Amino acid sequence: MATKNILKRGFKANTEKLAKEYREKLNIHPCDALCAFRLAEYLKIGVYKAIEFINSEEYINLLKGENGQKCEWSALTMTASSGSQIIIHNPFHSEARQQSDLMHELAHIICDHVHEKKEHDFELPIGLRSYNSIQEEEAKCLGATLQLATPCLLWAAKRQMSNEEIASHFNSSMEMVKYRMNITGIAKRYYFKNN
Repeated sequence: MATKNILKRGFKANTEKLAKEYREKLNIHPCDALCAFRLAEYLKIGVYKAIEFINSEEYINLLKGENGQKCEWSALTMTASSGSQIIIHNPFHSEARQQSDLMHELAHIICDHVHEKKEHDFELPIGLRSYNSIQEEEAKCLGATLQLATPCLLWAAKRQMSNEEIASHFNSSMEMVKYRMNITGIAKRYYFKNN
């Protein structure tokens, strides 16, 4: 069964504009990779590794995914005591996963998402917060578009790059490439055009 689109009208188009604008502001070609760490620096958002906040060997091993435990904890956005927002992330995920995680958290900040709870009761790396499905969908959409904007994918498709080559060029996961190629319709257009 198809899920109902919960994004506001025009939201997806705006994400494409933002992806273009941030590349322009950072002097990046519209079809080049946008580094999440560089975008965070431009936005003056502090990015910290979770291991800077924990000293428990058990939790570090959990972040690493050792001892047969798989850690799905990726990142979170918090308001520091100074009032500025910071992102804490899992440095043991792949570089591509870290890019995706940071883009998602940056998207929350860019969208001015406000967490319903002011204080969070958590312990890294298990930190959980309240979950707002609309905000999560917006962050998913914007984060993915910042990483793989439509002009980037069209540029790659015109050059007949494989999904692996696209992932490598944009420091993205294969899952993200497939998601964006499908959601934009580029995969279908170029499949029929090239077959």
